[in-house]
Amino acid sequence: MSTIRRFWLAVLVCLVVLFSGWIHLIYSWGIEDPEVVRMVMNVEPGSNLITRVDTGGKKVVALTFDDGPDIFYTPRILDVLREHQVKATFFVVGENVEANPELLRQMVREGHQVENHTHTHPELVKKGGSRIDEEIYRCEKAVESLTGRKTQYFRPPKRLFNDDVVDIAAVRGYTTVLWTVGVENRTTRVPQEMARRVSHRVVPGAIILAHDGRLDRSKTVEALPLLIKGCQQQGYRLVTLDELLSEGRR
Repeated sequence: MSTIRRFWLAVLVCLVVLFSGWIHLIYSWGIEDPEVVRMVMNVEPGSNLITRVDTGGKKVVALTFDDGPDIFYTPRILDVLREHQVKATFFVVGENVEANPELLRQMVREGHQVENHTHTHPELVKKGGSRIDEEIYRCEKAVESLTGRKTQYFRPPKRLFNDDVVDIAAVRGYTTVLWTVGVENRTTRVPQEMARRVSHRVVPGAIILAHDGRLDRSKTVEALPLLIKGCQQQGYRLVTLDELLSEGRR
């Protein structure tokens, strides 16, 4: 192999390692900063992408959950929310809705908002446009068949998205919603620290990301009442996404 080829091969290896390091860093942070995700995944900011709402300084934040409904963790989370009189937004997976229809009905009955998190929870950046569209549509129909309401906000699974994903969702009438701060992360699994970390990072108009399915969410369930209390002690009101957006329009 010539010296020039060895040089460019070394450059290519370095770029691959650097990119992998970025991805590892993002995941180790729990992807706290959607601006970093946008930079790595090549997504342009715009009106179809929300990470935080300008509330004019009013201490209102949205609490959101991904990946349910789950037969084990979702009821426990609903119990905590009911006990603390907090309404949240659930970005549900269509196949989980079909498997647990009564849990979805309970979410709606108890005043929570339900939105779209695809039908099978795939990595959409690896799929073609027709598959992305199908995933959003099938979840939409699964929810609509039980609630009579069309979902209007979308969150991509596994924290992976690009311009194609956002644009296809927009064509279907969806605004893509990300988050400002996440509950679960790889730096700690101690519920007290998880809750403290969120309450220290929350800001007016923040969107808080948590999960109620797919993996072991027992620590999230334990952290949730502490998180709610920590935010409320700082004067924050936890609301649904619709309510947060309404505050931003006033």
